[in-house]
Amino acid sequence: MKRNIALCFLLASLHPLQAQTYSFKTPESSAPYAIRIVEQGVSCLFPISPRKSPASMFRQVFLNTDLAPFDSVEYTLAGQAKWLAAGEDEKNTVQAFYAKANGVERIEFLVTDKLGTIQTRFSKTAADFSPSFPKPVKNLKNIGLAFLNNPGSGMVLVQPFQWRGSVLQRGRIFSLRTDDGRPLWTSTAPILSHVVVTDSLLIGMTTAVTGGGTPLYSIHFVDKASGRLLKTSALTAGNGGPRDIAVFTSNGQELMVAGSDYQYGARNGRFYMTMYNLRGERIFDAIDSAARLSTRRMHLMGSVFNQDGNLVLVGEGWKADATRAVAATAASFLLTAAVGIGPRVYMGLDHKVDQVVFATLSPGDGKLLDFRSFPVGPWYNYGALLTEGSHAMIQVGNQVISYDANDPVRPPVLFTSLRDREALILTPTGPLINQRSGNYYTLRRVH
Repeated sequence: MKRNIALCFLLASLHPLQAQTYSFKTPESSAPYAIRIVEQGVSCLFPISPRKSPASMFRQVFLNTDLAPFDSVEYTLAGQAKWLAAGEDEKNTVQAFYAKANGVERIEFLVTDKLGTIQTRFSKTAADFSPSFPKPVKNLKNIGLAFLNNPGSGMVLVQPFQWRGSVLQRGRIFSLRTDDGRPLWTSTAPILSHVVVTDSLLIGMTTAVTGGGTPLYSIHFVDKASGRLLKTSALTAGNGGPRDIAVFTSNGQELMVAGSDYQYGARNGRFYMTMYNLRGERIFDAIDSAARLSTRRMHLMGSVFNQDGNLVLVGEGWKADATRAVAATAASFLLTAAVGIGPRVYMGLDHKVDQVVFATLSPGDGKLLDFRSFPVGPWYNYGALLTEGSHAMIQVGNQVISYDANDPVRPPVLFTSLRDREALILTPTGPLINQRSGNYYTLRRVH
């Protein structure tokens, strides 16, 4: 599989774009839709009923690796409905929709097999979500759902969330049976972030802030069968300063936490890795001895694993830059002197990114094995990271650069330039481009 992925990226970088395509249409451009990777290729789920119809219809189309449809199924929900989220286990896929009919709100769950055939369906009201939040839920339209990947079968794990103004409020994780929707438990753990799931555990994190503003992290180990909190372990910063957490993952035997450890504010970041066993006992906490970006701040974006199983952290090095603010201020003075009217002045400091960095850490002892820094841009907004296998794809504006963690000496190369309203989707069989034109969407396979 790794050879196939590498071949897809190599061909895409050497040859002009050729593509197989698949297009679909939604009733309006703002209608939520889902493009998901499935075992056979890709599935597209999208609404097909006219706006304000008494019932909402959705179509799910399954595409093979050439983007040719080979199966489809349609779903009908009473009232006005929109797609929210999806989760799955080995046997089933669970699709969740917000729906409202006759003034009554509900979240409806459709449990299907892997080809979309409905096995069962059930719905939940605001009262069903209230135990997950500090205050009762009144309006379901504000609720979103995050499904947690669950290696077991017959049980789906859900963490609801809602926006209160500009603040994202997570809820407690709860469990539902996939055969009838019966609730099994609501976790006794605090409200968790960075959640990972093993065969028997949920592991997540909480953050508290000291009076001096330093975040304190705690890791919580929860029994997956009952939702009961088993153990809490503190994640302390080795230098006494804040830590950025870019990696929080488990291989089913240990928990790995990694990122940047800071001694002085946001500068002098050192890479760290902390490993725990699944009893919550710390195995080691390793911190790099050198501040690799002492003259720059660092923004960690995420990580990939290379072919040797080592962790490769991906980040951006940036400096505060006032160039645009100074230029705008000077221009405003000239315009005011000429016409007596001053425009709105850009006063902010930019994050001027001029490096991308890649740090390879050993999962055996957390030591830094390799560090690479390459000049880029500069650009004035953080990039977005997509990963597939050992490839790290960084998108800045419409430009996408690619770095192969298995070839660490080679600098990142331009992978593709996206046009307006295009988005890159990485799949195990190669990249796709999703192009929107109004309420039309076209998937294009990149060869």
